[in-house]
Amino acid sequence: METKQEDHEPFLGFRDDPNKRISNEHEEMDNDSSRRRQQQALRTSRPGRLLRDVLVCLATSLLWVAAFYLLVPKSLNRHTGGNVTEGEGGGDRTPTSSDYIAAFHNVTTNAEFISCGNSTVEAKKMNCKYDTLLNYWVPSQCYDREFETEYKDDDSWNAFADQNLTQPIAAEAMGDQEVYYTSIRDHLNHCSMLWKKQFWTLFEERTVFDAIIVNSFHTEHCADFLKDIYGSNRTEATLVRVGFSGCWVRSNSKEV
Repeated sequence: METKQEDHEPFLGFRDDPNKRISNEHEEMDNDSSRRRQQQALRTSRPGRLLRDVLVCLATSLLWVAAFYLLVPKSLNRHTGGNVTEGEGGGDRTPTSSDYIAAFHNVTTNAEFISCGNSTVEAKKMNCKYDTLLNYWVPSQCYDREFETEYKDDDSWNAFADQNLTQPIAAEAMGDQEVYYTSIRDHLNHCSMLWKKQFWTLFEERTVFDAIIVNSFHTEHCADFLKDIYGSNRTEATLVRVGFSGCWVRSNSKEV
């Protein structure tokens, strides 16, 4: 009997081999089982990875908050009440002490801080002068007559004992008060002049400068005030609290 030609075709051996079919079925079952185990493992590990990511994010955020808190100097609150705007004068928590200067490297690095104390008596005993531009007593090394004169050229600097601005206080007596009142115009003039003074102090790299212009408190105060006053019809008096500032003297200065 002749062997059929088709039985010699190489692909006929795979045509209907029951052993191979069973083997393939077993392989498919094994593969399905493996895939199910992988999917189960994936579902089991997903919550763990999510929790890990959340914890890492939380830890990173806490580190940034801690760094921000340590490196950024604190600013004081300014309060406005009634018909009087409060200026940024002194008080129990003066923004001009060395404690309020940022800890990182800045213009006050390697400079000595000279204080005027915490009272008019102490300030006078330390030979400090009352600066009407600053509204603070400052050490004589830091008293800048040129800027104070330019500030007074505006003729809005006059101080009053009452918020109606009817009881004037003599210029030489302003520093002896605890508080006094000035006009809105004076508040604007005060902020603009101090920004001029701040610029020239930094631009000329002066070796002696008062603690007001190198503290963020005053800049933030004036920025907020000018923003709020723009376009308004406010006419209320400004309450000024007489303060006691300090002076920064760099090591290469002869003013110590």
